[in-house]
Amino acid sequence: MVSYHHAFRLKYKGCYDMRKKIPAIIARNCSLAALSSNRLMTVLLLLAVSVSSLYSDKYAGEIFRIGAGVRNFALGNTGVSDYKSSSLAYWNASLLAKDNRGFNHFELMHSEEFMGELTYDILSAVWGSETRYSFVFSRIGINDIPLTRLPNPDTPPSAENQPYVYKTVNNADYLAYFGFYRELMNHVIGFTPKFAYRHLAETTGFGFGADISTFFDLSNDLLLGIVIKDFFTTRIFWDNGTHEMVRPGVDIEFNYSFTPPLINNRTRLLVGSEIMAEGRKKAATHNIGLLSFDYHLGLEVPIQDFLSLYAGYDVDNLTTGLTVNISSFEVNYAFKYNTELDNSHRISLGLKLF
Repeated sequence: MVSYHHAFRLKYKGCYDMRKKIPAIIARNCSLAALSSNRLMTVLLLLAVSVSSLYSDKYAGEIFRIGAGVRNFALGNTGVSDYKSSSLAYWNASLLAKDNRGFNHFELMHSEEFMGELTYDILSAVWGSETRYSFVFSRIGINDIPLTRLPNPDTPPSAENQPYVYKTVNNADYLAYFGFYRELMNHVIGFTPKFAYRHLAETTGFGFGADISTFFDLSNDLLLGIVIKDFFTTRIFWDNGTHEMVRPGVDIEFNYSFTPPLINNRTRLLVGSEIMAEGRKKAATHNIGLLSFDYHLGLEVPIQDFLSLYAGYDVDNLTTGLTVNISSFEVNYAFKYNTELDNSHRISLGLKLF
């Protein structure tokens, strides 16, 4: 089945080059002494199991990789170590154990990307008193995609046999994530069951899967978040009798807090990588055999209690944004500069209930 990236390419009859250019970011001064040998072995075992050689369909999981939330979009699509996110069910459910903000948070997001052709809407929530939970429901849509035919399908396209548009169709994906966590062997493990309903042109399908996540406090200022996406291999079943399987991938991210000169507030630097085993090769920043690596970078600078500024680097695009707090309300805005498919904007309204 065609992904949203492919559908968008069809609409513009162009080639969306997903080649990544950002260099690898090496986290310095990161001591792993806080990780016991047993914990480290557990993580390595989970990684080995999740990226084992399984049959899968390349790009089948793209709808689960578009990101969630305005704040995280402005931070270069980082979020695996961001315990302040309103979309923890999507990013890392284990971080619900660190969410001690003392209020329930609800957020409604609207996004128009690629000259407004792709719309992305999200309703997200983080709630609970002693135990916290998170929910994310999203819709991704592209309208008026042209389908073409040849006047003479038995001969190749030519000046006398040019394709013509015989109809237009719409694509829409509906995704739901539910995040919760449990303490196992004195360590926090997050679980995110997820479900999808897909309507692509004249075909429909549904899918289900799950992500598993955890985090490590390496020091008072440094946190490491780890998510194994599609841990049990996510499946998508189509009404024409076919199905797709999404191979597991691993997201790793560091979150470093510090107080820079002239700013008397804790600033945070987030550096992460997506690791997939789909043989993406030139479509990734780096690749080793089946493994591919893409990178994300985010910087959060709180100016005052009511204002925070963001900047980031999302694989090969610059991002920026801000959050303004007004009483119990929160307004978020994010902007991504894209040189290939025009710029993207996301805006959301949040509500805090104490």
